[in-house]
Amino acid sequence: MLFLYKPDFKFWKAKADKKVCLPADEFEKFLKNPLGDMPCIVENMDLMGEDQEGIYHCLLITGEGRRDGVLVESEGYRYARYASYVPDAAALEYESLSEFGTRLSWLAEQMVSEGTGNTGEGSWDFAFDELRERSGLSFSENPQLAELLADMIVERPEVKLVGIRSDCLALCFYPEHCPNWQGEESRQSLGEPVTQEEDSGDNSGDKVRQEDEARATGACLKDLLCARWENLHLIHDKIDYGLPHTIVELDAGTLTEAGKEAWADVLEAKVVRVFQGYSGLQMELSGVKASRLDAFSAMLAGYCSVEDYENWVNEPEEEAMAPVIREG
Repeated sequence: MLFLYKPDFKFWKAKADKKVCLPADEFEKFLKNPLGDMPCIVENMDLMGEDQEGIYHCLLITGEGRRDGVLVESEGYRYARYASYVPDAAALEYESLSEFGTRLSWLAEQMVSEGTGNTGEGSWDFAFDELRERSGLSFSENPQLAELLADMIVERPEVKLVGIRSDCLALCFYPEHCPNWQGEESRQSLGEPVTQEEDSGDNSGDKVRQEDEARATGACLKDLLCARWENLHLIHDKIDYGLPHTIVELDAGTLTEAGKEAWADVLEAKVVRVFQGYSGLQMELSGVKASRLDAFSAMLAGYCSVEDYENWVNEPEEEAMAPVIREG
């Protein structure tokens, strides 16, 4: 961010008519010396200026691999005589993207405000049909859009967990942000231990309790693959997709070198805990996008093309070469 002492703010109506992407090192030099002559400014000098409607036509200068940029109106000079730093250059370059981001941001704000203001148990569901009426966006037909909205919402300090369901988003909040909080969370709240009774026929019932069986390890997923994990379920610490895919076997030899490279972000995910949950043996991970974690589990469960599976997964060995960790 750029902070300056200003007695007031004078806004110009500006439009980025052209973008120039510099090598990363050249862009860094430009940021440190914006008053130096720039060839890209000289080449596009005729493009910049104010039109009859008072709109300033500018050059957007960005750097390779960077989100930020600088909007320049040189007024006929060879350097950035008038310039504005832009943290998110892509949103400025594409007006439709900026409008889309504004709409999603507004929707996320409305959902968090409404959920925390109304819930008495710490959770609140928003049906996709309702969200479509509010925003004009179809989340049921665009799973990636639902994932993006969930990613935005879990960044809010009020939100503990977001569950992505087939027909809704289920939000779970921290109690200190819920003015109507009524005490202990509902047993059906997302991510909380649940006790069930299953009818065994003799009315006694078998109690199945979800219990934490491990503490935070500080390790990455790849660090724990020295052992073989059987019937494992990988879950995200913030976003819940419902029932996770079952990974029959996973150890250091499961993935090929190509597979390790393709799924490096998942292997580098931090292990929060390992415990017995609804689905059986579960490993909770953080520091990775929930959609990538779900895709990784689906791939190992066979939900990918034959070509990708053979490229990423090794043929199973006849005998286990590592200690085995099983459910139970």
